[in-house]
Amino acid sequence: MTVQELPQGVLPGMISFIFGHPDATTLPVEDLHTAAEAVFRSPQARLALQYGPEQGSPVLIDYLVGKLNREEGLNLSHDNLMIVAGSTGAVDMIARLYARDGGVVLVEAPSYRDSVDAIRDHGADLRQVPIDEDGLDVEALEAQLAALHREGKMPRFLYTIPNFQNPSGVTLARARREAIITLAREQGFLVVEDDVYRDLFFEGDVPPSFYALAEGQGVLRIGSFSKIMAAGLRLGWLIAEREHIQRFVNCGAVQMGGGANPFVAHVVAEYCRAGCLERHIAQLRQIYRHRRDVTVTALEEYMPPGVSWTRPRGGFFIWLTLPEGICVESLRQAARQRGVLFSPGTGFFAAGGGERNVRLAFSFVPPDELKEGIAVLAQTIREMIEQRA
Repeated sequence: MTVQELPQGVLPGMISFIFGHPDATTLPVEDLHTAAEAVFRSPQARLALQYGPEQGSPVLIDYLVGKLNREEGLNLSHDNLMIVAGSTGAVDMIARLYARDGGVVLVEAPSYRDSVDAIRDHGADLRQVPIDEDGLDVEALEAQLAALHREGKMPRFLYTIPNFQNPSGVTLARARREAIITLAREQGFLVVEDDVYRDLFFEGDVPPSFYALAEGQGVLRIGSFSKIMAAGLRLGWLIAEREHIQRFVNCGAVQMGGGANPFVAHVVAEYCRAGCLERHIAQLRQIYRHRRDVTVTALEEYMPPGVSWTRPRGGFFIWLTLPEGICVESLRQAARQRGVLFSPGTGFFAAGGGERNVRLAFSFVPPDELKEGIAVLAQTIREMIEQRA
């Protein structure tokens, strides 16, 4: 196998904590094969292979509306949901309509870098708001809003990842969600809620979504099949008030025509209607909970004093904070020489930060390599600390 043929994020002989991908062994190949065959055998086969409605596959929309209403007590109708080409595709759509021409967008610090880049590509004026162990800092948000007011500016929207955040793994507390909704209504900005990890909780309850707390008003919520089924499907969804959905559907600058991945949407709908998705998500929770536990246990066993980390209640990521004086770029180079790769924290900030942070993605690493990689990383940090003494 050549390097080009290896799964993304894998290099021969290296332990890589870089990519927050689903474990390849979890991908539901056989069930998706069965679903695809069912679509090809159905009277709708030729319809599935044609351009579809701009809003997306009606059968998949109906399934998702039912799932979300049943599991979260929402009151969605068909008009509140559209199928999109993955979560980053949804962010790009939203930024194209609501953030171009220098519009101010608030983003968490740190935040998912692909989304930050997609928003920046549309000419948005990005402003950071820090997070802590309970998610986005509301007092810092209020200070940022006051600063913008003095500049005579108003944000177009706040982009937030409230559950098991990428890259930090933290979950935004319910009280903070409610406070943010109040601020958004008072100051007239939208909340863009990137909620792709919601189903992958390991323990406790997931707080109600912004969409649920706001009863849909002023919230655009993104979901995806990438983490709960297969990333290669490139399929997700957006829920919002009807007027927002219609604006996306009708805007030629956003929609290229024919809806998002019509054939894939038919296959996914068949897979879901067969009851496969719920079973698969239950299995994923067990697999990723185990990997989270292995990683945290290894951190507790090997990391020297002065290193701290988050303990996510779901998702794929742990966020390390290094001791004062330890530069993440120097650590990255030293760890790479020992066969361990990770993402430096500096890549997850819109306007600087993360020089002492490391993102560890545990979803894609086999359990035995998780422990080995953490041990190597810890020893490297320990030696760097000793060199400073």
